[in-house]
Amino acid sequence: MSLLVLFVCTTLGIFLICCFLQGVSYEISYPNQTCKKAPLKTPFRPIEIPPDAKLLGKVVLGTNLAPGMGVLINAWAGAVPVLKAKYKLAFTEFGCLPISSQIHVENVGWIFTNFYNLVIGIEDPNEFIPPPSCDKAELQQTENEELKEFLRFII
Repeated sequence: MSLLVLFVCTTLGIFLICCFLQGVSYEISYPNQTCKKAPLKTPFRPIEIPPDAKLLGKVVLGTNLAPGMGVLINAWAGAVPVLKAKYKLAFTEFGCLPISSQIHVENVGWIFTNFYNLVIGIEDPNEFIPPPSCDKAELQQTENEELKEFLRFII
């Protein structure tokens, strides 16, 4: 199993595992104990500051009145004309860890992403392995269009 994956909780009890190197996505419903397996043709894009992004400024999340009470954040903005999208991103100054992204796509609307409890490295790689219920899942013939569109706008 490839570890070049994206793990997303879509709604309560429903998870997506995207195995980009294998070209397969899994939609797992733990409450229903079901698994849908579909082709994944969308390329992997790391969460990073695009090279053409403009620095809007630096802010402190929390306070800088006492050591360790705040985090220095860099705010970035830019556009992706081919997608008719504009974005604002926030990353930590030290470590360049993502904090949030706000993406506005014409004819789609806003997509907000927040990052919490980030861990450097992978604590348990088994979290990215689909459960045994996916072993017998038939590969659908078409890519999950909703997932394809979601991944298209992740910056």
